Order: sequence, then structure tokens, then C-alpha cells
Amino acid sequence: MYQGIYHGKERHDPDLDIVLARAYENGVKRIISIAGTPKECEETLELIERLDKETNQSGDDEKVKVFGTVGVHPTRCAEIFAEPCSSSSGDEDEETHWRPKTEAEQTLIILQMIELINQGKKSGNVVAVGEFGLDYARLQFCPKDIQQLGFRKQLDMAIETQLPLYLHNRDSGDDLYDILLEYKDRLVASQGGEEGNIKGIVHSFDESVEVAMKLMSLGLYIGINGCSLKTPENLEIVAQIPLDKFILETDCPWCDIRPTHAGYEHLQTTFPTKKEKQYNRELAKEFCVKNRTEPSHVAQVAEVIAAVKGLKVADVVAASNRNVHRVFGELEKRR
Repeated sequence: MYQGIYHGKERHDPDLDIVLARAYENGVKRIISIAGTPKECEETLELIERLDKETNQSGDDEKVKVFGTVGVHPTRCAEIFAEPCSSSSGDEDEETHWRPKTEAEQTLIILQMIELINQGKKSGNVVAVGEFGLDYARLQFCPKDIQQLGFRKQLDMAIETQLPLYLHNRDSGDDLYDILLEYKDRLVASQGGEEGNIKGIVHSFDESVEVAMKLMSLGLYIGINGCSLKTPENLEIVAQIPLDKFILETDCPWCDIRPTHAGYEHLQTTFPTKKEKQYNRELAKEFCVKNRTEPSHVAQVAEVIAAVKGLKVADVVAASNRNVHRVFGELEKRR
């Protein structure tokens, strides 16, 4: 969307530079950009390298530093780790069935991602494995068995590369916990073994407080964004997440906080918007795109959390920053 493309149609000129500048102006100094397939990860890292080069050439350090991850989203695991089975009936409307690729093919995929990770670690640009995990809300894209296969393969990859986890969880918390518990000792040992805790974040959390507590018991942090703040029940859960166990997110360009969401009434900061058809680079100086989240909108997430917890926004931001560095380190480039 930051290239101006919406549902395959070009609506305006690319404006990522403006979006990143607005983020910095609103206090965002670091961004972790996640992707869903090896190809998307490679493209994201190429973009990050271009941004770094532009910063180095200009000598302007007053810019956001962007980092990336490498992994396969659970809903994309079928297209990466499996292949469709031929239908015996020939019915085009029949549900697609998948079979895992050969062990050799799966190993090659993982080795290619490890190579991408190792290249990115040299510059400091790759900071986690992800976004990966389980998603039982969208099994039409990938069945459970293939998701779990991809999840396990990538946990092995995380152990090999000694990186934190950027986890996806949707209606799958119990299975996610059980598999992580199985891998816990090996993950902790690979990551440095801080008090027996796994380093990682459960991204865009929207499950029960019971699931949150189980995942936090492994050492994981809970990522909160607009999708975590839609209902009164969501807000009650967020209120129970300890201050030392949450991380602010946006999941932009998705997960905006809308007037119909329970968290909306707690917003203090607003961003004037235009529909994408009416938007252009000139208007971008004063307006965002309607329903397109930007990194700067993380301020709104902090405001909602502060309200439901009865805290100052500055205290919420400071706590999240501390938690980010506990998981991902200093987030600095290596030149």
C-alpha cells in the first residue's frame, strides 16, 4: 500500500518516504518489518538495504532505522512446504488437498532462509525468525498438519540461527504453547538462556487471558496493536497483561483502530485522512490514507493501553521500549 497499490490498482504515487518521515517526527525511531514468504523477506531486506544506503549517503541520522525478519507465515506454509494433490474427481470446486514436499526439498528451503538470515545478521538488519506460527482461523489457506510442519521446521531454523521468535497465533494458542514447550530447552539454550525464558513476541495478540498467561510463562512477550483492541473483552485482557510483558505494535498497513472498536474512545491522537482515490503526495504532508495504518499510529495503541491500565502514556511507551530491547537487543546497524 505504501507503493500506492490497493487491491491490484494504482491509486497514488509511492509515499513510503513520507510515511517513514512522519514516523520519525512522531517519535518512532526503530521499526521491525515482518514478511510472510522467503521471497517477501528477500524483497523487504533489499528495501531495507536501499534505505540504509540512502541514509549513509545523505549523512542524515535523523531517520527511522528499519529492521527485518525471515520466515513463513502459517497461512503461506502450504505454498512453501507442500504441493497440491491431484483431484481424483476432477471437480474444480473441490477443496485443495496438500502433501508435504520431500524432506530434501524442505531442507533446501530452510537452508536458503538460513543463508538469507546470515547475510542479514552481518549488517544487523535481520533480528528475528518470523512471522511464523499457527493460524487455525484461516485453514482454507493451509491445513493444520502443514502449518505444524512449517512451524517445527522454522523452530529448528531459529535454534540454528540463535534468533528471537516473531510468532503468529490465531485461534491456535494451546497447540502453539504445546509445541513451543516441546522446543523450549533447545530454544533457550540457543538464545543464551536468560532465566530459562524463550526470547520472542506473540504478534497481534487477540486470544484469551489464559492463553496469554501460558505463553508468557514460556518467557514470551505479548504484541498489542489495533487488532488486539477491538472489543470490550479485548480491553479486559490487555488490562491484565503485565507492564513488563507487552510490546507495542501496529501491523501496518493493517489493524487500524476504527470508530466501531472498543479502544477508539480512548484515543487522544488523531490523524486526518483521505480515501486512497483522493490521496496524493502533496496531501500526504497533512493527511494519512483512510484505514491504512502507519508506524506513527502506534501512539494510538499506547493511548488505549494507558487508558485501560490507568497509566501515563509515557510510562507505557517506556515499558514497551525496555521490553523490545530485552527481546531484540539494541537494534543497531553494523556498518
